[in-house]
Amino acid sequence: MGSKFEKIAKIAEEARQVRRSTANWEFIKSLPPKLRIALEYYIETGNFREAARMAGMSVDEFLYFAKDKANIYDMS
Repeated sequence: MGSKFEKIAKIAEEARQVRRSTANWEFIKSLPPKLRIALEYYIETGNFREAARMAGMSVDEFLYFAKDKANIYDMS
């Protein structure tokens, strides 16, 4: 049986894979660097608060943008 850390790491990796596979990469790559980098950071880390700060958006604006425009699905 794995440790709690291993279980958390597995869940985090599964969430990252879902974000990667659902993302509209053509749309993301067409964005200005500031937004593209913020979305890529969010996809890799799941840290939407920091990604919103990077994008210069409120958390609500960023999550709407990520979900409805870039098609990023997050399991959390």
